[in-house]
Amino acid sequence: MAKESVKQRNLNIEVLRIIAMFLIVACHATLHLPWLLHVDSNLDFLPGWKSALAYAVVQYGQVGVSIFFIISGYFLVRKAFVWQRIFKTWFQMFCYSFVSLVIVLIVARFVALPDSIAPLLSGDDFGRTVLWSTVPFIYGSYWFITAYICLLLLAPFINCLFKYLPRQYMTALIALLSFFSVWILLGGRTTPWNNVVYAILGYVTGGWIRLYWQEVNDKIRTWHLWGIIIFSTSLMIIFNHYAADRTWLATILGWPEQIKPGIQILPMLIGAALFILFTKLDMTNIQGFGHALVLKTASATFGIYLIHENTFWYRLIWPSIANILPFPDSLFSTALTALIITLVVFVMLGIIAILFDTIFVHPLTKFIVKCVQKWK
Repeated sequence: MAKESVKQRNLNIEVLRIIAMFLIVACHATLHLPWLLHVDSNLDFLPGWKSALAYAVVQYGQVGVSIFFIISGYFLVRKAFVWQRIFKTWFQMFCYSFVSLVIVLIVARFVALPDSIAPLLSGDDFGRTVLWSTVPFIYGSYWFITAYICLLLLAPFINCLFKYLPRQYMTALIALLSFFSVWILLGGRTTPWNNVVYAILGYVTGGWIRLYWQEVNDKIRTWHLWGIIIFSTSLMIIFNHYAADRTWLATILGWPEQIKPGIQILPMLIGAALFILFTKLDMTNIQGFGHALVLKTASATFGIYLIHENTFWYRLIWPSIANILPFPDSLFSTALTALIITLVVFVMLGIIAILFDTIFVHPLTKFIVKCVQKWK
């Protein structure tokens, strides 16, 4: 593959990273804004198509997460284990988490904190907050980043499976892990599905696409991929509506408790279809400033996640927005307002993440890595 085509493919993937993180931010906006789902108020799941559509947006956040796992498998399946890759991810998470705690503790000495944040710094909650902020990986403060780091640790072993097992075995592994994702919907009370298994499925899917997609490429048309996306999205919405209605069958199978995650294999299917579609796009016309902007924004995606899912900042961001803006009075205005809010939050946090990474995280990371290499 020519050098230019490699760069072009990578630019496609960087654009997809941005879209994936935008979907994640949209998911959290839908969950926390009071005129959408407002899960912070402990409201019960409401029946109806509006609620079903809202939870489909939440599940599209899992599409974004799936895309990140798929990208990792696609690019790492042929790469050797590198400890720096794990350290950089962990250290970025630690910096965002620890610095957030320091900022809040300093601010608390001079002004009264909002009611949503103040209890985190008092009583038994203070100890948990310190643990959340100082050992975020062990404490599981950010489930996505924790699962991602676990995936990086497991990647060399998964790569060995790809190296020594034939394609049909790896396809069977994808099918098995996919079954784990829907196990709970069959009426089971426990399931082997968890965040790390989810990450592994995404990685194996990405690796499978990298190694074997060309063998089936001629049989799969673009309209097949769009069909997967449309069908999976429709099935998401129908499931959400049916589960929220609490019919006797849905109640017996425990579906009302699964409305938020939904049918968890569907986001992975959509993510894989989107990934393949993006590898086919021609983005050679994105040059100069546009090219640089895409790369810089894509590099800030983890930072955007680490800010808006921080235990302090998500309690501040969404209530503040809700207090500023009036409640939308129609479905169209609700969707438009939510879209604008998501875009503004994404851009503002992206700017903060770029500055923080450039000024603090990346220089300190390079310094530590250089010291370790010199010491070795």
